[in-house]
Amino acid sequence: MDRDLILLIGLCFLPLAFVALVSAWADRRRPWAALILGVMGGGMAGWAQFTHPQGGYALEDLPTIALETLARLMN
Repeated sequence: MDRDLILLIGLCFLPLAFVALVSAWADRRRPWAALILGVMGGGMAGWAQFTHPQGGYALEDLPTIALETLARLMN
């Protein structure tokens, strides 16, 4: 997998971790799923950010990266 795809998957895991955290809090459960999703998402996004050859990703480049990655996957 390429770095852009790993970044996008990691950024998709982070909102899911927040939803899992709120769900666990509402049900008075321990937030294990939220913890796992948060660590995975943060780790994937962080790894992609720190190993990017041009010094990292800029926030304004994310829509372009998402569209280019999806276009590559559809091809």
